[in-house]
Amino acid sequence: MTPAQSSDARIETYLSRLESALRGVSSDHKDDILREIRAHIMDSAEHSVDHAGAVDRVLRLLGTPEDLAARYSTECQLERASRSFSPWLILRTCWQWAKLGVKGTLAFFVAVIGYSVALSFTVSVFLKPFMPTRLGWFSGPEGVGLIIPRHPEVMHEWLGNYFIPVIAAAAFLSAIGTTQLLRWMMRKRAPGLAIPTERSFPVAQMPGEAAIKLRG
Repeated sequence: MTPAQSSDARIETYLSRLESALRGVSSDHKDDILREIRAHIMDSAEHSVDHAGAVDRVLRLLGTPEDLAARYSTECQLERASRSFSPWLILRTCWQWAKLGVKGTLAFFVAVIGYSVALSFTVSVFLKPFMPTRLGWFSGPEGVGLIIPRHPEVMHEWLGNYFIPVIAAAAFLSAIGTTQLLRWMMRKRAPGLAIPTERSFPVAQMPGEAAIKLRG
């Protein structure tokens, strides 16, 4: 087998692994991704004197097929989540996004804090009928806020009979506000996910949900 044939075999093996790893991507976008990655590999090595060495450098800079597929899959999830109102989908997507950088980590913390607040408000609404005098929005020696004080007789409860409607509204607003903020953060992210390449590599933008930018 000639060096050129060996390089072509390595490319096909890489693309085959990439195709297998792209489980969360639709077939149309998967074909676009594979076609685009093949073109970038071939174009980047086309004018090199050492074709085999150029292919090795391209594949090394792209990373493993599994890592590359994870980036594409996350980008597709971000596109879907940025248009969704499902807290579970948004939270799961933020967790995947957090693995790729600081912005994703920040979004994940926003999701955890915002949805935790909404959940705690919701739980307190359902617990209030079973703990009418102990659960409330108190202020006093033991603190201020939504608490269950050890000595409620020395605390002042501010909401009284309005506790359930006020806290229910707060739970709803917390969930909606967190969702809208995270959708905005996803829409404002950089278009596509950057994959490190040599500066001589061409720059391209994938279409649709599979958009991912290859740049130096």
